[in-house]
This record gives sequence, structure tokens and C-alpha cells, in this order.
Amino acid sequence: MKDDELTPGTSLSNQELLLLATLSIWELSIVVIAATLYMRGSQPFSRFLTSQPGVTFLCAITTLFIAGGFVIRQYLESRRTASLRFALIVGMNLVTVVLLTVTGELIVRAGSLPSPYGIVFSGRPLNPKSWDKVRHRYQQHVEKADGDLSYIVYDNELGWTVGPERRSANGLYFSSSLGTRSAHPDMSLANTEGSIEIAMVGDSFTFAEEVRYEESWGFHLGQMLGDKFQLLNYGVPSYGVDQTYLRYQKDVIQRKPKFVLFSLISHDLVRTMWVYPFLAVPQWDWPFSKPRLILRGGELATINVPTLSPSEIFTHNSPSELPFLNHHQPSYRQSDWETGVLHFSYLFRLFSTIYPPWRVDPINDTLTVNSAIIQSFVRSATEAGSIPILIYFPSKVDFSNPSTFPTGKRVLQNVGLPFIDPTPCLLEVKPTDRFLVDHYSPAGNAAVAKCLYESLREVLRQASTGS
Repeated sequence: MKDDELTPGTSLSNQELLLLATLSIWELSIVVIAATLYMRGSQPFSRFLTSQPGVTFLCAITTLFIAGGFVIRQYLESRRTASLRFALIVGMNLVTVVLLTVTGELIVRAGSLPSPYGIVFSGRPLNPKSWDKVRHRYQQHVEKADGDLSYIVYDNELGWTVGPERRSANGLYFSSSLGTRSAHPDMSLANTEGSIEIAMVGDSFTFAEEVRYEESWGFHLGQMLGDKFQLLNYGVPSYGVDQTYLRYQKDVIQRKPKFVLFSLISHDLVRTMWVYPFLAVPQWDWPFSKPRLILRGGELATINVPTLSPSEIFTHNSPSELPFLNHHQPSYRQSDWETGVLHFSYLFRLFSTIYPPWRVDPINDTLTVNSAIIQSFVRSATEAGSIPILIYFPSKVDFSNPSTFPTGKRVLQNVGLPFIDPTPCLLEVKPTDRFLVDHYSPAGNAAVAKCLYESLREVLRQASTGS
């Protein structure tokens, strides 16, 4: 037996351990280079190099050459001494890489489960998504009118809205004849003589999902204000800022309420940029399209009105056939729905889902459009004789990432108008008691109502006394 062969009892020298580590770094740099080039997508190379993946790419290239130089030097040294240990170490490294890759592949495959939307891993739908499965799931959902569709109905102007005199399948929500949230389904609302009407518009945080009507912040606020005020909850689950504004224009403005509380969370800004929510979040079970407000010549314009109904949407054989996809941001990618050779690997499917190819960052457009919508609402409400009041609702992500300034607050600051933020009152609630699944708990709703009352009572008092 030659003295340079590796046997079970043979230990590696420091130089050989360094070679093994360098080989691993060299291989990892190749993987990083391939991954970042994949993430580049159609981005110009000059712009790619200044992005975070581009900087990572340059670092990986540098590492590749440094590590490669060391490996080549070791290879030449092995040729000079006619040693087999270099080849054996390389072989050991390759076997390790193969075993790790196969193990990772098996872990992802074992953890992947079928769903109505395609394969999911750890709750995340993997690319490529299955349009046939998504379409079949939503068609069934619409036919059964189950879940949210027991009280949510299609609307050709708003996309969807709360149906009048409805009861949710779980018995938690009721709507009035106006399509506002109410204590019971047969509640008929009219302007109460002598009362001051307050309209609340917004998304599911305004609607107060996950709690009973008597546990909602709107109910608590009404109790604090007393009989002089009548609160009408026009909140609709899953609305973007644009739909909140359009709901005000369609269902609220003609009532000329004294006050209009316009509420939003940061994610509402993202929803404004959607046309098809189910393309952005398939697991939402939201089979609607929505109107989309865009800026055209500095003025707001509406597209996709009348909105496509669920029955129209899911007659299409491919999502690429849907209109206005160029206005659906984040940008629609047909590749997310097409199967390629590399999708045989579940590891690649997971990677391509988490790190998709580059697309235009819509953040500036998002801020501009949403700011214009809020400004338009304030003007419209003021001209109608109402007092507009803006509210920012912190969601779970605001508390989990306190160092990040929320985009919702950023937009409201850009508008240049004061807004109410009930975060201080929510901080008084134990972190585990603020939320249920995604929305405020009964304790969270009560805390929100407290902050709103403290912020509003003076202006409301002046309105009630006419001073």
C-alpha cells in the first residue's frame, strides 16, 4: 500500500483539510454565481451589478478565482510529486456534495404536499404553479359559495363587496341592508334624526375580521361616543387603498356623513397594484379581479371596470390570456406557470419560488399611486362636506419588524396630512394578546378604540356642539 493513499486510519494534514474546505468554497461560489445569474432575469447587466444579487455575484466571482487558484496550485503540486491524495480528496469532496444534494432533494420532496393550487412546501406554493388546479379549485369555491363567499359578493365596480343582509358561514359576521357590518342580518339603517353619522371605510382591519361585532373596535368606539353618533362600518376584507376609495365614492359619499374614517394597513398599498389577487396569493381563496387605479397624465384613471366576474376569469385556459396583466404588480411572470426541465428538482423549484428572476421594483410607483388616491379621497370628502380622518393600523409585521418604517406610514407622511396611529394603545396589550390569527383580538380591538376615542373626542365634541 502506498503511503499517500487514504485509509480509514489515515488522518488529513492541515494542508489537505484546507484543500477540502477550499474545494467546498469553490463549488459554493459556482452555485451562487448560477443562482444570482438566474435571479438577474431580463435586468440589464450594468444595473444588475449594482443590485444586491449583482454585488453577491461579483463577490462569488472573486471567491471563485481565489479558491480556484489555490486548487490549481495543489493540483500541480500533486502532479509534481505523483501523489494520489489530491484525486482522493477531490473524490471525497464530490461524494459529500452529491450526498448533501440528494439529502436536500429528498427532504424537500418529503415535505412537499399536494394542494388545490399545486405542490406546496412549508405552506408555500412551489413554482411552477398549476393553472388547471387553481382554476378547478376556484370554480368549486364559487359554485359552493363557501367560506368568505357566504357574505362577500361580486361587484362590477369594486371587484367584490359585502353583500346586503348576509350572514357568514361561520355565523361570526352579519351585514345590514346597506352592506355594512352589523349586529344582525336584517338590520335596516337610515340616517337617525339628530345623530352625527361617522362612516368607516377600509379593509378587513376596519371590518374587524375574526371577532364578533360586539368585539370590534367600531362597536367599542360607538359605545364610547354615545347615542349622538351613528357609526357605519363599510370595511371590506382584502381591499386595497384604491378599492377603499372607490367604495367611498360608490356607497358613502351620497350619504354625506359628518366624518369619514379612512383606514389602511401597509399591505393595502401592495393590493392597490394588483388586478388579480389570486395570482399574487393563490391560497387566499379570493376568486375575483379588481379595478386598478393608475396615473395617466398626472390624473387617476380606472382600468378593468367593469371587473371580470369569477365565472369569466376561470373560463380562460391560461393566466396569460387575462387582460391587464401588464398592470398587475408584482409583475406577472408566465414562467411561474410553465414547467421546465429544471423543475424536475424540487430543490430548484423551492429556490425559484423564494428567489424569482428580477423584476422592476414597483415601490416608487406604489407610493405615488397610493398617495394620489389618498389625496383624491381627502379632496372629495372635503368637497362633499365631510371631515376626512386618516388612520394607520399596524399589522403583525409592524410589531415583528419594529426597526423597519412601515410603507403605509410613509405614504401618509407623503400626503402631508395628520393621521391617527393606535400603536401606543396596542403596545399596552400583551404581545400574545394583540392578534388572533392575522387580525386584532378582542383586546386589540378594544385598545384601538381607546386610542381612536382619545384622538377624536375633541373634534367630535366640537361637531356635536356646533362650536
